[in-house]
Amino acid sequence: MTAKQITIRNNQVEINYFQQGQGNTTLLFLHGWCIDGTYWENQVECFSENYNVYAIDLPGFGKSKAVRTHWTIEEYADDVAAFIDAMNLKNVVIIGHSMAGEIMLQTALSNNPKIVGIVGVDNFKLIDVVFTPEQIKQMNDFFPLLENDFKNSAPAYADMMLFHPSTSKEVKDRVKTDFANSDSVIGYNTIITQMQYSSADAQRLEQLNYKLYLINSDSFPTNETGLKNHCKNSFQVETINATGHYPMIEKPAEFNLILEKVLTNMK
Repeated sequence: MTAKQITIRNNQVEINYFQQGQGNTTLLFLHGWCIDGTYWENQVECFSENYNVYAIDLPGFGKSKAVRTHWTIEEYADDVAAFIDAMNLKNVVIIGHSMAGEIMLQTALSNNPKIVGIVGVDNFKLIDVVFTPEQIKQMNDFFPLLENDFKNSAPAYADMMLFHPSTSKEVKDRVKTDFANSDSVIGYNTIITQMQYSSADAQRLEQLNYKLYLINSDSFPTNETGLKNHCKNSFQVETINATGHYPMIEKPAEFNLILEKVLTNMK
């Protein structure tokens, strides 16, 4: 993939992006926490045969930059909306992995007529799930470790939470290296603001005017009861088996078949 750059939002944000293909529908791929747009390389190659495909580095990750102190979901959604406008994208389907699910949701809540669909990848699995006191304590104990020693704590978090027994060493090493090399301030702030934002995901789903499509791994179950309770315009969960949090690079061929099925259902 050949990278290009564009400056948006009054020259405060520089987006590094990859583009390939053409078509009436645009696929806009958004990566998750502490990784970058190259995680979508296989999808860019595959779907560019029939779609206008973009994968971006979110500001603060990869090679994208922003002049800001607040690394919030709302700011990222404004980045995505500005990118769509600056590139004059039409009939956009946003595919958001992990943290980018919230960014996708916030962007979709603007009811931008250029957006025609949304697909989450391994997210919105915990709607209406109540955590035990032990789980809450574990999370609360983790954040100071992350703040004080991001370079070691972030990869340790990946090892504990984000992989499946079948996840290859190559994938694990790639993710952990990217985590360790991320900007620690941005990495810490984005996970905190995502946690804060996600606490109201259920209420926001009630306002969503799109059907929510999800491609989720089975390493941790999706609480579909919660989605039924809150998705105003319905939802559809496609499960990809025996992968961790990164199905697009763990099982790219199977992931692409499922995504093509979802895109066909949208039409």
